[in-house]
Amino acid sequence: MSMRIKKVKITSDDKVAVSYDQQSKTGSWDEYSFTCSEKARPEFYEALNALAPHVIEMCELPEDYLSRIKVRGVSFSYRGEKQVMGATIIAQMELFYSNTDLNINTPHKASDSYNDQPADENQLLTDECIDALDVLCDEVKLYIQGERAQLRLFGVA
Repeated sequence: MSMRIKKVKITSDDKVAVSYDQQSKTGSWDEYSFTCSEKARPEFYEALNALAPHVIEMCELPEDYLSRIKVRGVSFSYRGEKQVMGATIIAQMELFYSNTDLNINTPHKASDSYNDQPADENQLLTDECIDALDVLCDEVKLYIQGERAQLRLFGVA
């Protein structure tokens, strides 16, 4: 059975929120979502943080803002006959003269053309970003399957 992540985010109270579709035996897609207080594996948070340079690039921000960017989640879409993956990265940027962070949503970009026409390169995710999103999706799937940070602390796999 196939699974596709629709949304993953770290909530304001540091819980992990996940929404995903899973293909049933009949071929239809069933929807699931949950919010959990159990911490994810460190690799999950590393995968989120690895998206920060892509936020800088997609939002055309100066590179020296990188240390101020904290990725909080990603919304995924699957469109067209080929079910092409698209994504919007959700981040926050620390502001020096405010008590709250700036919320940032990148433009929605796709991994490929939705149809047989050539895609506008400005509308596409870079190969590096697609790879980083794939790593995050793999980590989210492990989280869904019960691989959590706390389980590893006690040696239980």
